[in-house]
Amino acid sequence: MKNPSRFLLSLTFALVLIGCGSTKVEEGFYAPKHPQYAIGVDKQGRKEGKETWWYQNGTRKYEAMNHGGFREGKFTAWYPDGRMWYEGYEFRGKPESTLTYWHANGVIKSQALFRDGIQLERKDFDEEGRPIIRGLQAAAEPSATQDEVADTDRESDNLRKTSLRMWALRVRQTVESFWVLPKQFEKERPYRAVAKIKVARDGKIIGVSWSEKSPSAAFNNLAQQTFKRIKRMPAFPPQIKDQTLDVQYEFISLGKQAPRRHLEARDGAEVAPE
Repeated sequence: MKNPSRFLLSLTFALVLIGCGSTKVEEGFYAPKHPQYAIGVDKQGRKEGKETWWYQNGTRKYEAMNHGGFREGKFTAWYPDGRMWYEGYEFRGKPESTLTYWHANGVIKSQALFRDGIQLERKDFDEEGRPIIRGLQAAAEPSATQDEVADTDRESDNLRKTSLRMWALRVRQTVESFWVLPKQFEKERPYRAVAKIKVARDGKIIGVSWSEKSPSAAFNNLAQQTFKRIKRMPAFPPQIKDQTLDVQYEFISLGKQAPRRHLEARDGAEVAPE
């Protein structure tokens, strides 16, 4: 199965105005100066912003971001010794992308892939990292036939494509959280600016180039400043083995037209791995 080091991901964004209200942090303690939790809360009493819990030994137990009372974005939990317990993502309170659990010894226990809160794929492993198939250890299964190997390759390829779509959704959420359009553009002509971004697997933005700019210097500046504020995109899911991905962004202001939003993620022309 081919595993290219680059692909073309096209994203088209409608421009939105983002507002935020004031929040406070509610705290709990096991003892003075010995925190148990810290949770951001808005004026309506809903969870808003960062949420952190600690074990009595002082190590982090759980960390997440919330918005409007729902978990939003990445959430992570740890065992008391600091090893990973589970990690996943949610969008508007529904699971998205990869949810991973680890055994206490640090070996992956399970990985599931979600879209719109629905589980699409799941794989389970024992404490030695061997796949668990229908409750039996993979080592006890007969040798795989060529057809079974082909089916596994197709499944891995589909899982990769689904992972790319899920990652694209988190990228869109990240950009839209920084991309704010002043109302003045609602009365102007439509604008379009296209950027090509190289992203490392940890989410670091390696480089930005612009293949197209709009006639509006102000619009172009807004798009450029967006990436300067972001600095880092979401990390790649485990199913994406590439070291870097090339991402194409299309920032579009529809002007006086009714706003719409479209996202497309697809594998483009493959190039030789680096």
